[in-house]
Amino acid sequence: MKKLHLILFLIIPVSFFAQDYPLTGHFQNLNEEDIYYNDVSTLIRPTTGVENQVFDSLIFTTQKYEDVSWLKRKLFHEHLLVQEDERFKIILDPIFDFRFNSTISGINDEFGYLNTRGVLLQGNLDSRIYFNTSFFENQGVFPEHIERFYNTYNIIPGYGRIKPLTVFNGYDFSAAYGNISLKATQNLNFTLGYDRLFIGEGYRSMILSDFSAPMVYFKTNAKIWKFDFNSLYTKALNPNFNNVSNLLEETSINSRYPAKFISYNTLSYKINNWNFCLIEILLMTEDMPGWQKLTNYASPFFRGFYSNMNTSYANDLAGLNISWQSKNIGIVYSQFLIDRLDGFKDSYAFQIGYKDFDFLNVKNLYFQMEYNMVGADTYTFYDGELHYSHYNQALAHPAGNDFSEFLVIAAYSYDKFQLVAKLNFLKIGNQNIFDFYAEDGYYNLVTASKPLIISGDLQLIYHLNKTNRMQVFVGISPRIDFERNDDSYFAQIGFRTSIRSNYYDF
Repeated sequence: MKKLHLILFLIIPVSFFAQDYPLTGHFQNLNEEDIYYNDVSTLIRPTTGVENQVFDSLIFTTQKYEDVSWLKRKLFHEHLLVQEDERFKIILDPIFDFRFNSTISGINDEFGYLNTRGVLLQGNLDSRIYFNTSFFENQGVFPEHIERFYNTYNIIPGYGRIKPLTVFNGYDFSAAYGNISLKATQNLNFTLGYDRLFIGEGYRSMILSDFSAPMVYFKTNAKIWKFDFNSLYTKALNPNFNNVSNLLEETSINSRYPAKFISYNTLSYKINNWNFCLIEILLMTEDMPGWQKLTNYASPFFRGFYSNMNTSYANDLAGLNISWQSKNIGIVYSQFLIDRLDGFKDSYAFQIGYKDFDFLNVKNLYFQMEYNMVGADTYTFYDGELHYSHYNQALAHPAGNDFSEFLVIAAYSYDKFQLVAKLNFLKIGNQNIFDFYAEDGYYNLVTASKPLIISGDLQLIYHLNKTNRMQVFVGISPRIDFERNDDSYFAQIGFRTSIRSNYYDF
């Protein structure tokens, strides 16, 4: 039976994944196609509009349709509420996701649902102050492998505290996001926010992805000639549910969660079609002396000297992001990360990918393929405090470390219809980011072959309102886990506003 499922899997043109919507591009409600080829930085998401006039125009331009009724305009063409004058603009939209789903595994078929209600508010003042905020409440039932994730880490990917429900084995959880930005000068801006962050050009990121829960951050952006500098200062939490970090004191859901501070420095240089970016990451404990914490944060790069003064207080990583783009050919991108700069045997991550918005000169045909590989020592640390994680979730790839992955995504749009598809091959290993490595050596790695997980999804979408991404959809997401000798189908149908990505394809 499993072989039959695999054959069906491979003859489907391309399957897709169990994610809310693939082409939001980590840009909130912006299309990637509108961003690229406009000579703007696409390195860090989300955006607020403060970055440049392209983002400002795409977020805050509001079309008017005077020739149709108010109800028809709001349902099919415009934002729900827009208030503006020559200095100020504010936009309000609902957030909702009402869907029914069913897991078909041949052994334990289950019926489920998702019920999301919320609101998104965004605006600007004098093109100098930009803000957005959103809040939504959810109840839902997830696929079986996400339930296993919850049983291990006591969390649902992408969210904070979760409350189990007795009905349909569901969960109750909420989410809130907010960002406020100040354009100090033409080439200097600041952002304070609470959000999921993403660094890179790919579907995944080896540096920082929006897989985990939102976090508090402060970003400084400065542009000098062809250089673009970003300083990100964030606070991550170690809730240690189920004692996954092996800390001395187990943490309950009502405890104050231990924290760590993470500082990112990125320096980009753009020349012709190429964009090169050097990235440095430093994790610091709450116990680090104040003067050393200030020194680490104030130093723009090469902080390994300070952090190595006491390795129990800090963990440093370094990476490189390179992209090349051509409107006729597409976008080629790559990332390389080194953990533990004193030697990177099995302590590295690598990505290479390609995407195009009019693939093979077919208008509105999106295509993307990507390869990711991470060594078994990557993102780990000597103890449970400074693993590269937040809220019991990986800060980079959902699979953590010790894996390789190849994925293909395709989407074709015609008028208001869109067909989206993906196929994902993931080989997972025996380690994870919460495992320890010895101070005097590395893991004794298991050389056995890595089990394969094939996941996919096929979605048919009808866009009721492209301005606020209100859409109806139907989809099916097969998944084959060769380690567990388990295969299942996750079918969905629903009505939603799709502005954020949630990743269940691991």
